[in-house]
Amino acid sequence: MFRLSHAPTRGAQINELADFIEWQAWCNGNCSSRSANSAIDQLDDNFDIEGVEDDSDKVGFDLEEAFVEIQKREAACSGAYPFTLDATGTVLHFIGVEVNFRQTVYLYLLLGTRLNMQTEKIHAEIDGTLLLEELGAELLKHYLGAERTETMVFGTAATGGFPEKVNQLCTALREGGCFHHHDKGRVYANDAGLDVVAWKPFSDYRPGKLIVFAQCKTGTSWHGQIGELNPEAFLNTWTRERTFQANPLRALIVAEAISPNRWGEITGKATKPNSGLFFERCRIVDFTAKINEDLKDRIIKWVNAAFISQTGK
Repeated sequence: MFRLSHAPTRGAQINELADFIEWQAWCNGNCSSRSANSAIDQLDDNFDIEGVEDDSDKVGFDLEEAFVEIQKREAACSGAYPFTLDATGTVLHFIGVEVNFRQTVYLYLLLGTRLNMQTEKIHAEIDGTLLLEELGAELLKHYLGAERTETMVFGTAATGGFPEKVNQLCTALREGGCFHHHDKGRVYANDAGLDVVAWKPFSDYRPGKLIVFAQCKTGTSWHGQIGELNPEAFLNTWTRERTFQANPLRALIVAEAISPNRWGEITGKATKPNSGLFFERCRIVDFTAKINEDLKDRIIKWVNAAFISQTGK
């Protein structure tokens, strides 16, 4: 698994190699296939690859695929990719973040994937994991239609205890009644697995509307937690009425850019059973054109401080 300050191992996924190339371009101004290959070749761990006579053949093939992946990312970010490829498609240049704030969002998500977000999440006295919850709320607002969509950051690290958060949610949605723990056991802060709620109310404010329950994940260890959030179980366990008139959709929002050869596998797990939405790095960038100024300022501060901590620049 690729972490910053280390090169990827030779068995790295395509998305890890693409992230590494982006990181090298950000640090050095550009990164070519040759320079990325050289960095990986400095590793001491060698292993045999069946059907490949020389390790460099395997690395070269992977890097070629990684640059293809980078081309796809550039297109998916709809004008907000903070890098550009040269005419040969084998040199990536860092172009900065002056044109579009969504370019900074991309860099935040890159750092939020490749830093250890358990031990390195705090920069400029800001928790990078909580930023993703707020960013996730903005994402869902714009994806569902900013004019009418309302959101709530439910994450247990936000202000207010868990029972109060459920009460606030039921009041805002005018559904579910109020907090009620039907299992009668101890309430743990992380029992819900819920980070963000978004809904699109009608003017009559009656029950029965589009509601999305979302979970937000930095890092790369979320793969084993796909499907952890269950809206029906949440309502049945934590609300007095045990249900909403229309079952909420489930959404998973992750900082990582997904390897193309795992897209079907991961999205299938993330969206089933029941309906669901899946947002990875480029999809987040695509729908965060307008966010509040306070969040924008904190993302910029966190990105700058995190970059300095890794590079000293």
